[in-house]
Amino acid sequence: MSDQAGVIGAPPRRVSPARQVLTLFGDYWWEADDAMPSGAIVAALGDLGVKEAAARATLTRLTRLELLVSDRAGRRTTHRLSSRAAEIIAEEAAWLDSFGRDESTWDGLWSVLAFSIPESRRDVRHSARSRLKWLGYAPLYDGVWISPLDTAAEAMAELRELGVADVTSMRASVDTTTPGGPQSAWDLDEARREYRKFEVELADSTSHVGADALAERSRLMLTWQRFRGLDVGLPREVLPEKWPRVIVRARFAGRYDALGPEAEERMRDHVRVISPELAGAIRERRLSAS
Repeated sequence: MSDQAGVIGAPPRRVSPARQVLTLFGDYWWEADDAMPSGAIVAALGDLGVKEAAARATLTRLTRLELLVSDRAGRRTTHRLSSRAAEIIAEEAAWLDSFGRDESTWDGLWSVLAFSIPESRRDVRHSARSRLKWLGYAPLYDGVWISPLDTAAEAMAELRELGVADVTSMRASVDTTTPGGPQSAWDLDEARREYRKFEVELADSTSHVGADALAERSRLMLTWQRFRGLDVGLPREVLPEKWPRVIVRARFAGRYDALGPEAEERMRDHVRVISPELAGAIRERRLSAS
């Protein structure tokens, strides 16, 4: 996985245009055979409040980062996902389809990574932390990261790719004198507060049409994506009672799906203005039925 995955998975409330672009691809153009007209992307970003100059600069940046591939035929420019970006979005889609739905029984074991990176290699330290957080890990102690997910082999591969030579991994039960247990590596109070905020936002989200539907659907999706960094899917066995993940996910999915027809038609309109023959490529994405 590239560090560019963080473009999608980063948690701040203020969303970068880069994340907005990739989310538009994931919601409306993922797995399409044709490239998307660049003008349609720029127009859709306009609905999301991104000015044209910033939108075009973002497309240039994502192309430079090898997340998008740009093509030009005459005066018409198109963009499509690179293979790297397609893999990132496919992995994100798998998370979207399972998070808050797949509440399977936990085996009681934790993935534990112990590693050492010299202070002189700060860039590697930063990349390692970013990649491990993306995989659902958190630091229990300095240099010891844990996750309830069975992903130790994948995490080891990520660290090796970064050139981290001194790594030990295991899948084991974990006992600690730290108050709250191993799950205290995550800020569950913050996660619960964010769930409550999002519940209010969902309750306040009313009917939208046209550009407003596209903007609202993207806003809700981008907000939901933040929970990947806030709630890594800790098993219910170690969570506080009445953890809101499942109920909030159901409410989000219902609202996202309700906005789908209007938002998709707005996206078709943007494509139709430039390439009418491609308007039918807009995908219909539904979370409740996934």
